[in-house]
This record gives sequence, C-alpha cells and structure tokens, in this order.
Amino acid sequence: DKAINIMQQCVGIQKQHLPTSRRDLCASLNNLATYYYKKGMLHEAIGTLEECLASIRTFLPPEHPDIGMTLWNLGNAYKEGKNVVKATELFWECLSVREKRLHATHPDVIAV
Repeated sequence: DKAINIMQQCVGIQKQHLPTSRRDLCASLNNLATYYYKKGMLHEAIGTLEECLASIRTFLPPEHPDIGMTLWNLGNAYKEGKNVVKATELFWECLSVREKRLHATHPDVIAV
C-alpha cells in the first residue's frame, strides 16, 4: 500500500532527525497506527501505538489528554484483536487519566 509506505518513510525520517520525545513524531506514529488499524493490521497498529505511548510518557504529564487518547486507541486495537483483558486494563487506565483532568460528566469521561 503506497500510503503506508509514505507514512512509514515519514516516521523514519522523523526518527532520524527529531528526538523521540517530540510531539510531531508521536502524532505521526498515531496517524500510522490509525491507518494500520483501519486496514486490519492490528499487530502493526498495536506495536506503533505502544511506541507512541512510551514516547509521549517521556515528555507529557501522566494526566495529559494525549496519553488518555493513546491509551483509548491502544485499548481499541487490543479489543479488536480479541485481547479483552488487555483492552480492559487500558480502558481503565484511560478512564483514570481522563478523570484526573476532566470532570465526571465530561463526554470524554462518559465515553470510556
């Protein structure tokens, strides 16, 4: 798939020229993971999201919404891959992150 190749090249270039603790790189990783997910490439999506999560945890506070979003995306990938136990753990962690940052009736908290 040409789009995947271009996205992978973009991430590769960013990894060569940017520190791994850059938001731009994490956004590209998340975009690539989303594309993998939509193509049914769950193993690749999970690996990419785990890399993204590890990276953003190095430079964002634990309750940052981007961490919650990545946990949510990763949980969905695991759920789609039939790993309900891991998905549930990630959804609970996402809820914890969102509850610390948002009020209990916020739509992002209720969605979890």
